[in-house]
Amino acid sequence: MTFRSILSSEHSRVATNSILQAIQQEPKRITELMDCFFDNDLRICQRAAWPVGDLGEKFPDLIAPFLPKLIENLKNPKHDAIMRNTVRTWQSMSIPEEWQGQVFEICFNYILDPKIPIAIRAFSMTVCANICKDIPELKQELILAIEDQLEHGSPGICSRGNKIIKELRQS
Repeated sequence: MTFRSILSSEHSRVATNSILQAIQQEPKRITELMDCFFDNDLRICQRAAWPVGDLGEKFPDLIAPFLPKLIENLKNPKHDAIMRNTVRTWQSMSIPEEWQGQVFEICFNYILDPKIPIAIRAFSMTVCANICKDIPELKQELILAIEDQLEHGSPGICSRGNKIIKELRQS
């Protein structure tokens, strides 16, 4: 069964696990999933986001070749699920130096935008903090941005933000 047909028929943990299992057995099928993720059909790309996010957390190296296209895709995301699962994936990924600037900028802007859903903003804090390990000059700017969010932040933003600020100050 194709991933497109699975994603067309249902949006569930069972469907997601089925796709993940198929890719684990045949890693070349990652291209089939990513084609769905980048599809123009809103329902298909939204439903593909869940397995992409799960796969990115467990096997970020499989997603890494798609990094340039993931960055491009966030210039005009079709759904919050696309943003959330892309940034969720980046948390586990070692971002190559050539893409760190663009990824940092995207995530930094998400942190600052109160209209961006909480999960995306929290994931973005982690991605930016990870990049700061390679580019420590960005630490202070990130700390200030996160501190600014704490004043009116949700419990999730405050929890993640305080943890990341502590880590940044210790490193």
